[in-house]
Amino acid sequence: MAVDDTLLEEMLAADNWPFERLDDNFLSDGFTTEKEQFRFFVRLTENWVYLTIIPFVTLPDEEHRLLEVFRRLLELNREITLAKFAIDKRDVVLTVELPTESLQPSQFKDGLDALSFYANKHHAELVELSTLFS
Repeated sequence: MAVDDTLLEEMLAADNWPFERLDDNFLSDGFTTEKEQFRFFVRLTENWVYLTIIPFVTLPDEEHRLLEVFRRLLELNREITLAKFAIDKRDVVLTVELPTESLQPSQFKDGLDALSFYANKHHAELVELSTLFS
């Protein structure tokens, strides 16, 4: 099944995710967890679909705090599946990368579920770690 913008929109709509087209490459949506509200972006490239929350957390200015946040992000990347944390300038990013080759709607749904699950599970901890004693 070839993944294109139309299919992404159909998969979002089928799972009741309202979305907004930002441009030819990006869709935007959001969700609310038990604790927070998040906005995420869907980006389609030739080989990948990216589901990304940016910013997830802003990095602290203090170097000792940065090292603690980086250490925790590495630990989480080892523990979690399907999603990963990354750094973009001063922001922590939570992202899911799905290959477009033979992407099934159930895999896309799993990616969205992973994004929302890990956002809910780890956001408060990372915010606290980033702002502690700031």
